[in-house]
Amino acid sequence: MEERLHRVVAGIEEAIERGEIDGAGLFVVVRGERVLEWYGGQAAPGVGAGPDILWPLASISKVFTASTIMALVERGLLTLSMPIATVLDELDDEERRAITIRHLLTHTAGVPYEAPDIETLLRQRLPLDELLEVGLDQPLDFVPGTRVGYSDLGYGILALVAERVTGRAFATLVREFVIEPAELTDTWFPLPDSDAVTSRLAHVVGGLGEGEPWAMYGAAYGLRLAHPAWGVVATLQDLVRFFSHFTPYAPGRLLSAASVAAMTRRQTPEAFGLPGWGYGFEVGGGYFGEVDLVSPRSFGHTGATGCAVWYDPEYDLLVAFVSNRHMNTGRQQFVRRIAAVLNGVAAAVT
Repeated sequence: MEERLHRVVAGIEEAIERGEIDGAGLFVVVRGERVLEWYGGQAAPGVGAGPDILWPLASISKVFTASTIMALVERGLLTLSMPIATVLDELDDEERRAITIRHLLTHTAGVPYEAPDIETLLRQRLPLDELLEVGLDQPLDFVPGTRVGYSDLGYGILALVAERVTGRAFATLVREFVIEPAELTDTWFPLPDSDAVTSRLAHVVGGLGEGEPWAMYGAAYGLRLAHPAWGVVATLQDLVRFFSHFTPYAPGRLLSAASVAAMTRRQTPEAFGLPGWGYGFEVGGGYFGEVDLVSPRSFGHTGATGCAVWYDPEYDLLVAFVSNRHMNTGRQQFVRRIAAVLNGVAAAVT
């Protein structure tokens, strides 16, 4: 197994040498035991990738949001079947009255992917509530519950619901219900205004607004929004620790076994195709088509910044990969890179 894993690492190193990616990290856990932790390349100009680097996790952030929502379900403040219009009266219209918490968690609400012309909105450096408010006025893409339509905006609405029922900022809820109980000591949501923290931030090549003050994955604005769909940054070690809470080797109690089971099993009909969706998790296959050698029971999430984390209970394998080359630089190449790592690790340990 060790030799086969080294071949996977060699493939990543070759991608770095060819200039396809800049920096990366790989963490592999088999049957609850770490078998590989590796870093290579540059996380940012002049900054080598390593265990202290903070990687923008992009859409993996949705699992943090879903976990927070499930914590509120456990406490009786929300139910999965609750129509969101009972909390957000501004969405109490004929078209959107049927949307439930379950629909938003599984991307079956019909809510558009994001607000129109998101670049223009980010350029204005709007606060998060105003950024989401623009999207709330958009018509649905389809009738809730009739198919899957991946949505960042839908996860933003989940945060608004959570804030409305608790009277507290969503970032505070994520910290109280996820970051602190999971003992994630190097996970940030939002990114703080601290040189000691921002100096460790990986630079995402190709992200929207790269190099601009309004950059989506920049330290000056985007990562300080605490966007529920893409705003979490963490070290690779913290990402693995968080994900371990959804495996048999949880280092503590984050959510109940009932919540974990509901989140990590398929909740969307087979007819909706792959990936299936649990609550926050892709199940049985990747949204981008980047996961091949996994069982139907596998679950995880990929982020467009070049990060992916998956657990397969059939093989008792947890793999987390981080990098900093955005899908905007080439979707086909992005998918191939992620697939090469995930498939290579699965082949190496099974």
